[in-house]
Amino acid sequence: MLKHIVDRSDICKKISVQTCSDSLTELLQTLLEQWKFEICDTADAEVLLLAEEGCAVPVEGQQVLWLSRTKPEGRDRFSLPLELEHLWRVLEHRFHQPPRMHIRMNLEINASVTVGDETVSTTLTSLSDMGGRFTYHRELVRDQPLVVSLHVSEQILEINSQVIYAMPQPLATGSDIKVGIVFQRIEKDQRAMLRYFLIFRYLEEVQKRMDRSRFAAALQSLALPPYVREKLIT
Repeated sequence: MLKHIVDRSDICKKISVQTCSDSLTELLQTLLEQWKFEICDTADAEVLLLAEEGCAVPVEGQQVLWLSRTKPEGRDRFSLPLELEHLWRVLEHRFHQPPRMHIRMNLEINASVTVGDETVSTTLTSLSDMGGRFTYHRELVRDQPLVVSLHVSEQILEINSQVIYAMPQPLATGSDIKVGIVFQRIEKDQRAMLRYFLIFRYLEEVQKRMDRSRFAAALQSLALPPYVREKLIT
């Protein structure tokens, strides 16, 4: 059983980043690369420009998303400090139909899945605050209920879930089934915990590729929960 899945891999997402801070520019470029964008340095009307006001001049016909330290947010304008989830949603609407409204990440994180009376260990390979994907040893049916347990921010989250697809893998990868799920009746604080966990993981990967002082300076231009910021700079 397989629910229709849109292939997003062949969409070319070109973007240029220009801010008044070299460290912020580097952070955003590195983050956007993780989000599968192609970073472009040349001025081109076909390239979306993400720019801080007063620090860039778009070429004729070029679409721009402005970063502003003084003006309120609008459809094409972000306030600084920048909320990364807002940036994610706007870029999704720009490049994908249908867009993914919830920030997500391909990753490998240990979890357990309870289906009926059976609990087994598994690996989550994709995660958002509203669902995810994992491998399972047998096929499950659409709408089948289950419970996913995972360790996030030093807490164990147990989340009621429902299967939306189950897809057999090629023989070369073994007999595991790729299962997609949507979370059911997830609590507000659990969703927030998952979102902040994903933002932390993305920025943690960026941190590995930047000079420590430049990374810390760039963080000042991002709107982050205090504990996420502290974990990144300690």
